[in-house]
Amino acid sequence: MKKNCIEADLFCVNCENETTHEIEYKDEQIYRITCENCGIQVQINPEFVNKHFKEEFIKRIFTKPVRMTEEMEADLSLFLKSLPSRVISKPYRVYKEYTEKTKE
Repeated sequence: MKKNCIEADLFCVNCENETTHEIEYKDEQIYRITCENCGIQVQINPEFVNKHFKEEFIKRIFTKPVRMTEEMEADLSLFLKSLPSRVISKPYRVYKEYTEKTKE
């Protein structure tokens, strides 16, 4: 079983602020997210997720932080230029794809 961790600044619902979080991966999927300020943890149950959602869709969501890091490392200026529009449009695109997938 492959396991690694990265740090990211995320909004913590317990702290009600953006704080540093440790994101733990197991077998290339997000397994647990821990706020380093208050210690609250969110653990992802891959069996539950796979049972209730399309596997490929979930895999794309769980691997998004890794893919974004790769984009950033490849071309930081292009990544930063595209980020504002992506942040605005991504929630809608994910919702639209999710509703289409769940109808299948």
